Amino acid sequence: MERGYWIRSKPVYTSLVWHDKATSHLLVAQGDGGMAVLKIFQLMHPKQPITVLYACNLNSKDYAKTLKKVVPEGLQILNSEEDVLLTLNNILPNMSMGMRLYVAGSEGFIWAASECAKKFGIEDTDIMKELTGTLARSVYCVHCKATTHDITTNIGKCCGCERMLFVRDHFSRRLGAYMGLMVDAESPGILPEIEEIYP
Repeated sequence: MERGYWIRSKPVYTSLVWHDKATSHLLVAQGDGGMAVLKIFQLMHPKQPITVLYACNLNSKDYAKTLKKVVPEGLQILNSEEDVLLTLNNILPNMSMGMRLYVAGSEGFIWAASECAKKFGIEDTDIMKELTGTLARSVYCVHCKATTHDITTNIGKCCGCERMLFVRDHFSRRLGAYMGLMVDAESPGILPEIEEIYP
């Protein structure tokens, strides 16, 4: 890769920090995103109201017990990622102007939450995002339009058409996924070496 080469569509994530001019704070986390919530609470607590939605997943440590000790009020521990997103969908219509949204977890979760927020006029540039845990990618097949989740290799099989897809760095915020192109279109059955690069 050439020095200075940068793919504009590839998301850039940061560590969560309080937005001091917000009127309220809504933190949404899944799995290892619980650690990001714990870290932000180590900073000085803002005076504005805080709501935290959290659910563990099977592939991560459960931070629920620690969050109950650290988050003073406004914490909701939910059973699944789907429950977090459903609760987010129900909470957002009641939030006032100036609310700041923070999301932490896997890439798929971050963009599912961002898509939910977008329905209520919150653009992804206004959401603070911290990627935690796995770097596994969601990959959108440009051939059959299916999205395959948790791909950790440079080449992965589409869950829809079963083509072998090259996982590109080009990312669609609307789809919350990286683009996948058939890797052996010109030489069927001949694949480059498959490498684990998104553990």
